[in-house]
Amino acid sequence: MSRLSRHPIVALGVVLFFAIMALVVFRLSTGAKTDTAKTRLITVGVVSPIRQDLDIRLPYTADIFPNQVVNIFSRVDGYIAKLHVDKGDFVRANQLLVEIDHTDYQHAVNQAKANLSAAKARVAQQDAMVRNTALTFDRMRALIKDQFVSQQDLDNAQVNFDAAQAAQESLQAQVNQMEVALAQSETNLAYSYIRAPFAGHIAERNLDTGAYVSSATASTSTMSRGIMSLHDIHTVRVLIEVVERDIPLVRIGQKAELRAEAYPDIVFEGTVTRIVQALNRATRTMTIEIDLPNRDRRLKGGMFARVEILVGTHHQALQIPLDAVSRLEDTQYVYVVREGKARRMDIESGVRNGNRIEITKGLTGDEQVIVSGKDLVHDGTPVQVELLNSAKRET
Repeated sequence: MSRLSRHPIVALGVVLFFAIMALVVFRLSTGAKTDTAKTRLITVGVVSPIRQDLDIRLPYTADIFPNQVVNIFSRVDGYIAKLHVDKGDFVRANQLLVEIDHTDYQHAVNQAKANLSAAKARVAQQDAMVRNTALTFDRMRALIKDQFVSQQDLDNAQVNFDAAQAAQESLQAQVNQMEVALAQSETNLAYSYIRAPFAGHIAERNLDTGAYVSSATASTSTMSRGIMSLHDIHTVRVLIEVVERDIPLVRIGQKAELRAEAYPDIVFEGTVTRIVQALNRATRTMTIEIDLPNRDRRLKGGMFARVEILVGTHHQALQIPLDAVSRLEDTQYVYVVREGKARRMDIESGVRNGNRIEITKGLTGDEQVIVSGKDLVHDGTPVQVELLNSAKRET
């Protein structure tokens, strides 16, 4: 039996000695690592502020509207005899779109022409009567001077002449009425051929051949669905609601840029064309209309768009990346590097343009502004600097 087994107390003391020595060695080794971690510098990415012209833009979202929209109704009653166009077709101004059954209207025109001819014939017949009574009256006036006829005969001739003239005027009035009736009949016949009021695309077709249409629908309801809908998108319009504080900035003639969801890489340019000189009482906003040329007809009515109105320019504005700015309640600040340490600088900002923001107070432009790693530092933290590519940051 060994000596340690003979003396257990001695054995326990030896075990405790080695355990304590191991613990001391472990604490010394971890303490050294902690000291190393405390002295490690934080690497931060920095950029230098830039000075360049900064456009002031008012951003909005809006829907795109056609320049003109009309629902096509019939001005006469009848059944649709023929549809000459369908959805998606492009039509020219005055192009024939729809034919209403015009059989009855053609008969009405023929009847009106016959009535007019008869009325004119009666007028011609009465003209002869007027001439005859006029000759008789003239002869009576000549004969009464030599007393070959009595005064009664002269008076009768006068009465017959006046009556013939009155009858002639009545018949002529009937001719005028017949002419108006003929014109109305011809107008109704023309209305049975429905034509395009302007050039555009057929956006909707709501009725088919054989459907009955009534002029009463068009005259009593502007919201009813017509036979079809015609949209003019050669120019499109965008209506935006400008908040009250921005109203003084917007003027007619200012340029606007539009981006549609369908064409994310294309910027469409337009112009502020109309300003409604009144505010909506419910929203306290004012409607602004922007017109955009659309000759290739890529923009469609109903599309969603983002619009920016260029209302001015700040020349040589001091700008930094938006990611460099931190906020605490109402305070804005950035970190800059001075003498190897991060320093907090309170700032005031101005206009934002994309990923850049204008700095109006707090920076001179000579600083190294921390962008990457700003959340890892506080005022006085030692740092090491890595220059960032400004162009890369902006993208």
